[in-house]
Amino acid sequence: MTLHPTLKEIITVTKAANNPPLSRVPLAEIRKGPMKIRPLAGEPKPLAKVMNHIIHHEEGNLLVRLYYPKENTLLPVLLYFHPGGFVKGDIDAHDPTCRALADASGCLIASMNYPLSPENPFPKALNAAKAVLHWISSHPKEISSDGRIAIGGEDAGGNLAAVLTQEVRDEPHPDISFQVLIYPQTDLTCSSLSHLEYGSGYLLEKESIEWYRKQYLDSDHDLTDPRISPLYFPDFSSLPPALILTAEYDPMRDEGESYAQKLKEKGVPVKLKRYKGMVHGFFQMAGLLDDARLAIQEVGETLKAHFKLEYTDHVSKF
Repeated sequence: MTLHPTLKEIITVTKAANNPPLSRVPLAEIRKGPMKIRPLAGEPKPLAKVMNHIIHHEEGNLLVRLYYPKENTLLPVLLYFHPGGFVKGDIDAHDPTCRALADASGCLIASMNYPLSPENPFPKALNAAKAVLHWISSHPKEISSDGRIAIGGEDAGGNLAAVLTQEVRDEPHPDISFQVLIYPQTDLTCSSLSHLEYGSGYLLEKESIEWYRKQYLDSDHDLTDPRISPLYFPDFSSLPPALILTAEYDPMRDEGESYAQKLKEKGVPVKLKRYKGMVHGFFQMAGLLDDARLAIQEVGETLKAHFKLEYTDHVSKF
């Protein structure tokens, strides 16, 4: 399928701007990016309640925002990690998407400000994410949760989600019952064919991916360490069922689809959906793209079916 015409226009405008490479842009300016494109996500949906929590942790105070589609009801939780290459993004920039996910899924959505690189390199974001996961698991009454937990994220957030499902698989608590991975970064070697095919001219450039990786990791790290690249986890058996969404014109497409294949090979129930004509980041463009709205609805309906919150006849149950 050809590239979506709206995305073609965005790419044309981006090319005409002739922006310098990230290595020549001040970090503070890079971090303004997610807020600048936030309007692409559309108008924030009103919800029954939105609350902030501060969790005290050795990595510092961690801000968690809780999105409630209903009040006075115990709900399953989706712990969701925002995108941004481990370097940018926060709960404010991705607030509209989390609101849309709460509305679509009927779940309580928990979004966190994990520590960003380069000030907080690997494994600080992962450690903080794990701390929040344990906090959610151990404080169900405090947050009006029914105790059931799904985990998910986009891009680097998908990396954190995938790694956490692997790290806690053999622990009695927390029990992750489902994972939602949106064009997840599962292989930081960046060696798949899609990195070669779509690493230039489709908004996310190969040079940018490499720059983000350098901020997150120093040169001494093994890129095939499963805590860095979860695609190299040695045993995919007994991991939670998954919904994995990828974009056709995305450098990270193949690593997300390879991750789905590894889960399937070990008997893990997986639904894999490639969105035709889309690029990396499309999930954050529900104000512009029907496909983004459909993808959010796909996540919502799948979670409803998984948690039996509401019968849906067009989404397969796990």
